[in-house]
Amino acid sequence: MEELLKLASSYGFPMVVAIYLLVRIEPLIRSLTRSVDTLTMMIALQSGIKVKDYDDLRTVVKEKAKD
Repeated sequence: MEELLKLASSYGFPMVVAIYLLVRIEPLIRSLTRSVDTLTMMIALQSGIKVKDYDDLRTVVKEKAKD
């Protein structure tokens, strides 16, 4: 608790709260990302798209996101 007070005095209360919330919410965001990926795969398979085509497209999208 004392560390939080030191951080708040050094960086300001809003910044400390923002960092705390980001750390707390990150696992939820990762879980939601996995859920969206799973649902996308299910819809793609039901639409008749082959798994290899889906994987290729996913790889391309991830590479574009890095740029």
